[in-house]
Amino acid sequence: MTQKPPATQPPAPTTADHPPDTGGGLARSVVVVGPVWPYRGGIAQHTSMLCRALAAQCRVKVLSFSRQYPRVLFPGASDRDPTAAALDVGEVEFVLDSIGPWTWRRAVARIAAVQPDLVVMPWWTFFMAPCMGSLARACRRRGLPVRMFCHNSADHERSRWKGALTRWALGKADSFVAQTRQDADNLRRDYPGTPVLVHPHPIYDQFPDPPSVPPRRAKLELLFFGLVREYKGLDVLIEALGRLPDLDYKATVAGEFWWGRDQIEARIAELGLGDRVEMLPRYVSDEEAASLFARADAVVLPYRSATGSGVIPLAYHYRKPVVVTRVGGLPDVVDEGRTGLIVPPDSPDALAAAITDLPGLLAGDVAGAIDGLKKSLTWDGLARVVRSL
Repeated sequence: MTQKPPATQPPAPTTADHPPDTGGGLARSVVVVGPVWPYRGGIAQHTSMLCRALAAQCRVKVLSFSRQYPRVLFPGASDRDPTAAALDVGEVEFVLDSIGPWTWRRAVARIAAVQPDLVVMPWWTFFMAPCMGSLARACRRRGLPVRMFCHNSADHERSRWKGALTRWALGKADSFVAQTRQDADNLRRDYPGTPVLVHPHPIYDQFPDPPSVPPRRAKLELLFFGLVREYKGLDVLIEALGRLPDLDYKATVAGEFWWGRDQIEARIAELGLGDRVEMLPRYVSDEEAASLFARADAVVLPYRSATGSGVIPLAYHYRKPVVVTRVGGLPDVVDEGRTGLIVPPDSPDALAAAITDLPGLLAGDVAGAIDGLKKSLTWDGLARVVRSL
């Protein structure tokens, strides 16, 4: 049933591992299969923005989930955000149950009825392998080309069985889109002969202006934002902050904890940082996030591993510099010394030194440098790469 939803310089965008066939052009009809508003989180936001950009260029049909995850497997309070109306992509069919094979068959029938030039499926976690892999295989059997949009070519918490599921699902794709050099290289290595298209993560532009700006509490305001998982290195940031007794700073940690809350809070207490670190251990609405970014001087991403991150384009939307680790594709979208600083991973000392250097960076024209990046990191450009045949 169709219904309204129930929330370093960057690499130059390229259309393919090899230039697309001159006779192929661009897809005129696309079906996108994936989470969109009102599902929350970076994948749903990204897919919603991509669908909006595609809809301005071609015919788009969107098939999304009636259930994305079984409740027992989702550690957060909810996977939906009905307040994010700005992400409304119009008419969507919420027909897919991630663990309901009968709904997969229904979705394939709907796709086949459209006969699109291209079927686009975001890929982000091994859990979706049975669903997405089966859909891709069924589409290809019907002569419908499938393009997997790979947010992560491998899971952050890796294991042999997760890797096997991922390889099975991605092996059903006719082509890939990647947003970082590392993911593109991984895909070319693991799936030789399968074309890989590349475009960096666009800068988000749908987030609201801050309804208010919280009062500043120190000369340097830092923000760690998003789901807390082990690979994101919040513990490294806490250790780094403990090495800065003479710096006038306040740090805010905003996001649901999927790992280590007791450990982090205990370490904050041990280091005597209770008055330096504000904890907001919950999902943060777009409006509250806007206020937090408005107050922040810089956003810190001390990741141990990564392919890319939606937090960087979000920070750039609010014209905030970033401190990132040299992992995955994070350095690809940082103009070091102008839009951010880059440090080695798992090094509290290096991270502390970078935080100490932030006032010098902030004295430059950070906003102007970020505005320069925005010209190449656009949703329109990404949509055109996705449509390349």
